[in-house]
Order: sequence, then C-alpha cells, then structure tokens
Amino acid sequence: MINKIEFTCWQSDEPIEIQLEPEAIIFIVSPENTITFTGTSTLGDFKWAIRIDHAQKGIQLFPESDGHYSIEIFENNKLLENWYKYM
Repeated sequence: MINKIEFTCWQSDEPIEIQLEPEAIIFIVSPENTITFTGTSTLGDFKWAIRIDHAQKGIQLFPESDGHYSIEIFENNKLLENWYKYM
C-alpha cells in the first residue's frame, strides 16, 4: 500500500521548508509548487508522522514502518530521480 503526503505552496504563500528524517534532507516548496512524498513498506504498515515548528516555520517529516520501506518524491507530479542532491 502506498501512503503519500503532499505539500502545496500557493502563489501568495511564503516557501515551506520540509525536512525529511532521518536523513535530514531539506526540501523547499516554492510558491505555485507541490512536493509529494510517497512511502511503501514490505509489511504494508507505512505511515507518516509530522512535526510542525511554528517558530521556525518548518516541518519535519518522519517515515514510520516496522519493515523495510522506500520513499519516492515528486515535484509538481514529476519524480525526483536524484533527491540526495538536496543533502
């Protein structure tokens, strides 16, 4: 089962900073853009946990699964092939 979470920044919004854990990779959602994180696990129990830091205006995104999991990231519905470039 695929579990996804999506962040959209509207035209007049300020950029949103998303930090993907545990790697601490930071993705910026710019105005008029959407970033989607999809996760799957071998056990089918994948879910997301988020932490919102209102003072820093940022979000931490935590993948959770008891088994092995994989994550794909899309920007405006286009798969990011090399998202480790954000590290």
